[in-house]
Amino acid sequence: MLIYKQEQWRRLGFSSLDDFLVGFWDNWFLPMDQNNLLCMAWKWQRGDVSRNTGGDLKAALGQIKAKVYVMPFEEDMFFPVRDCKAEQELIPNSELRVIPSLWGQFAMMGLFEEERDYIDAQLKELLATPV
Repeated sequence: MLIYKQEQWRRLGFSSLDDFLVGFWDNWFLPMDQNNLLCMAWKWQRGDVSRNTGGDLKAALGQIKAKVYVMPFEEDMFFPVRDCKAEQELIPNSELRVIPSLWGQFAMMGLFEEERDYIDAQLKELLATPV
């Protein structure tokens, strides 16, 4: 991940990689109930919007009627932009809005103002769209 290569963790005030791993990752994950983490993994493995269309993802996504912004993170190991773009192209009335962040899913924690501002602006625009 680029956050390590570019030492982005320094932006959070950590002085070393070890300091970051203990001060951020350990403090984030260790207090969590392990069963909750297993449930999240189970949900990711089994989340399939095409179950109601016999496994036809194109048909499932083609049924979406709402205005949609597909908002992947610029750097995300779980949901790469290319995968999200391929799915976004199957959703009528949708747009791809890539969140500029090296932090992947952790951008949703609001760690940095520029990421918060970008996400907020996209959501405000989407919610202001007339139906």
